[in-house]
Amino acid sequence: MQAPLHSRRQIEKRGAKAYNNVMSKRPENDSRAAGLVALCCAVYFTSYLTRKGYDASILAICESTGLARTAAGLASTAAVVAYGSGQFVAGLLADRLDPRRIILGALLLTAMCNVAMPFAAGAACIPAMVAFWALNGFSQAMFWPPMVKIVSANLTPERFKGAVYAITIASEAAIIGVFLLVSGCIRFAGWRLSFAVAAVAALVMAILWATVIRRLAPGEVCNPTRGVRQEGGAKGALPLSRLLIVSGLLAVMAAIACQGVMRDGIEVWAPSIVKDLYGLDTSSSVFVVVLLPIFAVASLTVARAIRRALGDEIKAAVTLFAVGLGCAAILFATGGATLAVGLPLLAVISACMHGINLVLIAELPGRFAQHGRVGTISGILNACTYIGSAISIYGFAALHAHFAGWRPVFALWIGVLALGIIACLLALRRWRIFKP
Repeated sequence: MQAPLHSRRQIEKRGAKAYNNVMSKRPENDSRAAGLVALCCAVYFTSYLTRKGYDASILAICESTGLARTAAGLASTAAVVAYGSGQFVAGLLADRLDPRRIILGALLLTAMCNVAMPFAAGAACIPAMVAFWALNGFSQAMFWPPMVKIVSANLTPERFKGAVYAITIASEAAIIGVFLLVSGCIRFAGWRLSFAVAAVAALVMAILWATVIRRLAPGEVCNPTRGVRQEGGAKGALPLSRLLIVSGLLAVMAAIACQGVMRDGIEVWAPSIVKDLYGLDTSSSVFVVVLLPIFAVASLTVARAIRRALGDEIKAAVTLFAVGLGCAAILFATGGATLAVGLPLLAVISACMHGINLVLIAELPGRFAQHGRVGTISGILNACTYIGSAISIYGFAALHAHFAGWRPVFALWIGVLALGIIACLLALRRWRIFKP
């Protein structure tokens, strides 16, 4: 007979406390821990170089090949669909297989896709573009859940939070690098060179990862629920479906999808928005949009401070959604006005979405360590981001084409951000009761 819910919660609280006590007292080599975090940062930096190059190049690809933006957007949409669905697979695999090998395979596969993509895009062969970039999206899904699993298994809970913060900073730095790389390649050598640079970086990182990861993360990935027992003989961990319900994660998943709509939709189409509204050339449009990831890096520190002040990831997300909503309302009311007005507003909205990504996707899964579900929860939540991304990357371009302007897109942003706030508020009561 299954234990009552309140008994389950009490036992899981005790399991979480025991797990945290064990992890916090475990001897940990400082240099090894620092090396592991540095290596994970380097790998995740490289993964963004190999993932975001097409999005940053999309305007130049359209101009050089004559592709419509909606057609070119199909490859990005296919990538995020593959990435999102791959997150479920990656999360499950990370809790069952050696995550070190999963990441090595992902590096090799993304290198191959970045080598192939310029040939398909240069020939304006849409089916090949969609196929190669969808495969790249699936390979990219194999980075985050296994990496979170490795870090959570080899570091104490407090160092885990610091590690995911550092890795997230590395991803934002990579976005800055991508925009600078693509802008420079477009101006001096053509957009194809940026794919070649990304492919070489992935191959070098694969060699480095294979060489040193077993020294930095030598142990098996632990199952923290092992040995935790419940009354009535039930297993220590709740079934996944029950876990999603009692924790409030179903509503959180909806909020994360809204965040994905905004974050990646703005990231992909910001150069086009800047070019259309303010009349800059292609290279300059890509270059000035580097302001977005610069703001995003700063937002991670702000988001972390908000989470600490409020003591809750979901409350922090509500705050960031509200700031983004205010900026979107101004953007809609002014129509973007001038570059000096519109670009900072775009940057702040994007930065808020990256902050939400940190608190809900990077940090929140760590609370499920005592359930042995870090990889699975991380994969599920990250997948929800890319459900939203798949909608926005094609949808924003289609909406712009239909209405011949960006103002209707800004109106849509207001609705999406409001939905994100509502979803977080719906999750709060269950989360307050559930969280360790």
